[in-house]
Amino acid sequence: MARYACLMILLLGMLTGCSPEYNWRQVQVADGMVQAIFPDKPETAKRTLDFAGHAVEFSLTAATVNDAVFAVGYAPLPEALEKDEAARTRMGQTVMASFYQNLGVDIPAELPAFGQPFEITGKDSGKGAVRLRATTWVLPHALVEGMVTARADAFPEQQAQEFLKGLAVGGR
Repeated sequence: MARYACLMILLLGMLTGCSPEYNWRQVQVADGMVQAIFPDKPETAKRTLDFAGHAVEFSLTAATVNDAVFAVGYAPLPEALEKDEAARTRMGQTVMASFYQNLGVDIPAELPAFGQPFEITGKDSGKGAVRLRATTWVLPHALVEGMVTARADAFPEQQAQEFLKGLAVGGR
């Protein structure tokens, strides 16, 4: 009987986390460097960016549900940046600072630690108050970021937490 009760509680818990709008799926992204659980079928866009004179190919894999964007950004580093820890650190800090700038929020004197989730509420042109929850990792060979952004009044708290907790960043 206790076994049956535990099974029912487990099933009810799983059903509570389900929503017809959220169709969770496990996906490998970032050249297999990141295991993610997206709330819908993600799409990937790539572009080349310049960082300190180095061409860095950046990919963004994202899924959108109810105007909330769940995304993983990935940039494999050129050999010169792999060998320069200070440059990798500056790159990660530049990325984090850009989140604050893009939302019209002052950059804090001390940015969050790499690998630690952080949250920003700011303004986006045309959208009003916007909330971002993100984590940035600076690895010896890549920069990885996981993020969820949505209107502040419609931020999917539980789903954002599930998405970010579900990110598994691996090494080479």
